[in-house]
Amino acid sequence: MTDFKTDDSKAPPYTSVDHVELLNTEKQQQKLQVPLLDHELQKPQAKDIIQTLAAALNDMVDEKKCTKCTVENISTLLTGHVRDLRVAKQNGVWSKEDKKALKTEIKGLLKPVKKDVKSLWKAN
Repeated sequence: MTDFKTDDSKAPPYTSVDHVELLNTEKQQQKLQVPLLDHELQKPQAKDIIQTLAAALNDMVDEKKCTKCTVENISTLLTGHVRDLRVAKQNGVWSKEDKKALKTEIKGLLKPVKKDVKSLWKAN
């Protein structure tokens, strides 16, 4: 069996994500960049899902809560939301142009994240 050497001394025990306040000009610029995504995230259903996910992620790090149960709940929530999105997509809730624009917005937002993750994996 192969032994893998890991150096966990560099990794923090947890990662904290603080609320980020943007300047007014940055807020305006950001809204212009992702208008369809902003519109979708302002819907009550999306807000509920985001709040539920945030609470579930907090439960996940709480040692008094069942991690397995929390992961199962998150999975059920995300699966249901993806199912709803697919039904909306198939029923023509979004036009072809809206679908393409939303895809482009999401790709644009995730591109820097993907780059950071790749560089992190290559560094190790």
